[in-house]
Amino acid sequence: MSLKTVYLLLFITLGCTMVHGNGLLQPATSTDVPGTIAGALNKDDAPEALPPMKGSTSAHYVIHRITLEGNHATRASTIMREIPFALGDSLSGDRLAARLEQARLNLMNTGLFNFVETAVKMPDSQAVAIRFHFVERWNIWPLPVLELEEPNLNQWLDDPSFSALNYGISINAYNLSGRNESIHLGARAGNVQSLHLKLNTPYFGRGKSVRAELEYSLDRSKRRAYGTEDNEQLIARLTDAYISQEYAFSGALRLRPGFYNTHLFSFSFHYHNYADTLLELNPRFGPDGKSSFSFFSAGYTFRRDRRDIIAYPLEGYLVEAGITQNGLGLLSEENMRVTSLFASLRHYAKLTDHWYAAWSAHGKWSEGTTLSYFDREGLGFSHSLVRGYEHYVIDGHKFFIFKTNLKYNLLPERVTEISRIPSEALSRIHYALYLNFFTDVGIMDDRHYLSDNNLANRWLSATGIGLDLHTYYDIVLRYEFSLNRHGETGLFFHLAAPI
Repeated sequence: MSLKTVYLLLFITLGCTMVHGNGLLQPATSTDVPGTIAGALNKDDAPEALPPMKGSTSAHYVIHRITLEGNHATRASTIMREIPFALGDSLSGDRLAARLEQARLNLMNTGLFNFVETAVKMPDSQAVAIRFHFVERWNIWPLPVLELEEPNLNQWLDDPSFSALNYGISINAYNLSGRNESIHLGARAGNVQSLHLKLNTPYFGRGKSVRAELEYSLDRSKRRAYGTEDNEQLIARLTDAYISQEYAFSGALRLRPGFYNTHLFSFSFHYHNYADTLLELNPRFGPDGKSSFSFFSAGYTFRRDRRDIIAYPLEGYLVEAGITQNGLGLLSEENMRVTSLFASLRHYAKLTDHWYAAWSAHGKWSEGTTLSYFDREGLGFSHSLVRGYEHYVIDGHKFFIFKTNLKYNLLPERVTEISRIPSEALSRIHYALYLNFFTDVGIMDDRHYLSDNNLANRWLSATGIGLDLHTYYDIVLRYEFSLNRHGETGLFFHLAAPI
């Protein structure tokens, strides 16, 4: 049975179930003719071909030159870390073509470039010169912030109110030293006042395989969700005082020994202080009925990412799994003992020139003696969502979601220039449009099940159709129509890839 048949049968079966289931170089300038895998950079010229580039393993080519162009900020060492070949390598034509494309994808997935284009030139019959041309991204973004206090955008659109918005500023700086580091500073005001600082260092160590990540956050709020009723959050508010004050400090080491596997080791400290009002409204709000507590936590996450383009994948797969322990017994009054496991598997496949399919399975399991409301995150939040149930929140500490997508490329990727913008980092854009058919199923297990939260402890499912627009700076705009198993329909807007 072919992969196409498997995907189509899987999509149809889930749809029926829903309906009826109630050597580092510096940047250089070269006279080589520029080109790209997708097409020539200069329409009047073309890169020299590599005969036979594919379909033969008899001819081998030696890489005698690698030239980098357009990397005005990014260091050559940062770029060469992502290229799966080096000077002097001898490769067959088909292997060279595959590695050249993989290098392009690796570099795109660094988040440093809007475009990565390649050219191959043959000074003689066996030697090849490879050129990379880059269009770097704009690397400093001071932006105003409007933040919703609802779990997702669609719940706010049901009853839009500016009183439910927090405002502030976010400053993001990337690649300032050319080594793919980043700095984030955010400040908010309104019902929530917060300060958030995050620093990702450049990769260091042998093979540039280790990165340190530091984060500090301070939040205080006049409103806080304390429970769920009729599958909607219950909100408590104070007008003259803060109902919650929280801060956290975390550090992590990210190990990336190769191109595709990542290991993340994290350690953090958390402090929480809540008004007694929350405990009066929900005695299970804090661990052991406490309104003020602190704890340490530690975690590990493994990630293997073989997706073609991370922002909007069409081919490849992602495997991710991890464990977090809240409460390490390092404090004399550490009222936290919760262990959480999570795992995610996503697979993407090209069926024909215009048809693509994908599926994902995502689950989380939490267990401990101090399970409480303040740290739960069930279904209905932006990244843990059964489509078709955007209007609801289903609380709990254990869930499973399975999603399928079948999409048709209505508008193949195009590149255009906005002539009035002088910077190529902003003026040159790409875009593509996809028609998206989907079916989702999921379930939330809630040990504190209440009869008036009737979406917990039962299977949820929905199917629908939508449009996805993917463009530069990892922007994805989705507009979807869905029908869930309870007969409810809706139009929903999202800002990320569906799977």
